[in-house]
Amino acid sequence: MNIFIMRHGQAAPEASSDALRPLTEQGRDETCLMAQWLAQQVPVFERVLVSPYLRTRQTWQQLSRHLAATQVEFCDELTPNADADIAASLLLAYGELNRQANILVVSHMPMVGFLVESLCPATMAPIFVTSGVAKLTLETGQGAVFNWLEGPHNIRPHYAQPYPLCGSLG
Repeated sequence: MNIFIMRHGQAAPEASSDALRPLTEQGRDETCLMAQWLAQQVPVFERVLVSPYLRTRQTWQQLSRHLAATQVEFCDELTPNADADIAASLLLAYGELNRQANILVVSHMPMVGFLVESLCPATMAPIFVTSGVAKLTLETGQGAVFNWLEGPHNIRPHYAQPYPLCGSLG
């Protein structure tokens, strides 16, 4: 099973509550860039799990313009300060149901880093840039393997031309 863990796009610094912080224009465009890049690697996600916060829901809206998904769920287990071990258990349970699945998680710092650490105990929690995506591979009967972590700052210099749909980045 492949697990892709993504941090939401850049969000406005303030709102009436943390849960209501919206994406900025740059956040939408960085997410657009990452979505187009990721769509070249994954034809369909069998399951997408999204934090219920506004910025993660908006991140999924941007992603869904370029990525196909069979099932999308909004999960309280993916909020910024939720328990990463519980979120990891949820992912492992989905892995038991479909060992060949591609699963996408859209969440926040510090959750995304702690989730990687929980699934890959030999890996320290990485720092995700906004719209950053990590890929983990879950092996049957073993822990997950940390494959890579990419962000828009890495993708844009190398792949700027194929991604013309991202307004403020062009």
